[in-house]
Amino acid sequence: MSPLRTRWARALTATVLAALGAGALAAAPAAADKPAPGKPASATYTVSIGGTGSYAYPDDTPAGVYTDKDGAFYFQQSHSLYGAKDSRQWSFYTGADFESATRSPISDAVDPADPNDRNDDTTSRCNNSVTGVRSTAAPQGSGYSQRNFCDLVGVWVDPDTGDWYGLVHNEFTPQPFGDGLHYDAIDYAVSTDQGRTWTIKDHVISSPYSTARGDNTAFPNQTYDYGDGDPRLFVDTASGYFYVYYGSRIVPKAGVGGGNGGLAHVARAPISAKMAPGSWQKWYDGTWSQPGQGGLESNMVPVTPTAPTGYTPPVNDYHPSTPGSVDQQVKAGQLRPSHRCSS
Repeated sequence: MSPLRTRWARALTATVLAALGAGALAAAPAAADKPAPGKPASATYTVSIGGTGSYAYPDDTPAGVYTDKDGAFYFQQSHSLYGAKDSRQWSFYTGADFESATRSPISDAVDPADPNDRNDDTTSRCNNSVTGVRSTAAPQGSGYSQRNFCDLVGVWVDPDTGDWYGLVHNEFTPQPFGDGLHYDAIDYAVSTDQGRTWTIKDHVISSPYSTARGDNTAFPNQTYDYGDGDPRLFVDTASGYFYVYYGSRIVPKAGVGGGNGGLAHVARAPISAKMAPGSWQKWYDGTWSQPGQGGLESNMVPVTPTAPTGYTPPVNDYHPSTPGSVDQQVKAGQLRPSHRCSS
């Protein structure tokens, strides 16, 4: 992902926190009529953010932590850069804790059945994945050297089998309308040998709209929706669900006619389903009512006293049939402004 997309991912995280509302950051005791065991009745809880510390292994995606079946601590991150000679890797780190972890040899593992399928060069893996084979190459002369770029973002270890499961962020079919971007979609992958080799299984979360190159029937006016990506995986064992916060963006065709519009969404799936495609439900209009593959999705917004639902009403959310640039739609109240982090 580019620096622009990294900044967008940070903005998505900030929006998720805002959408939870102040009550989630200063919670009341566990029960309304009595405090949780060992806690005084007046106890409240706050979340604060301190200064930024140093980090030895900066990468394009955020480091996601998990514990292996043998109790070993890991974190994983990745990048998939656009140039023909640029690096594309899924990297793994392990150690006693985050500060002392070092790069694992898993990061250099090669599939013995296919020497082109490597953790330290995922070019072939991305292009031959379920998303990659349906993608198309960018126009001649483009800086996008591949038809699909994919990052592993978020790993869960199955307690039943010890297999590693992960979400895969795809950036595919570059410059679909002569612009500078691409489509996004989220797949899932499985490793049965503790991360050494991976199989990208299927789509789990994808756009409500077309992801075909130049589809002016699906997008008849000045903008298009580039799909669903940049996932952040949360494994909530208390509720029994995976939750995935992800983003989409409204893009001007041919890169002209105003800025991009960034939107934030969430989907969930039962942990027991082990990320199977049909198990995901998108949050739409206040309920978990739409399928992960192709379903509609609501844009998350901060909860306020005057807007308590936490989402944009569908009538004010993006519609491909709405004419005008992103800026014009925002000004007319037909699209929410982009979510941004404050500095």
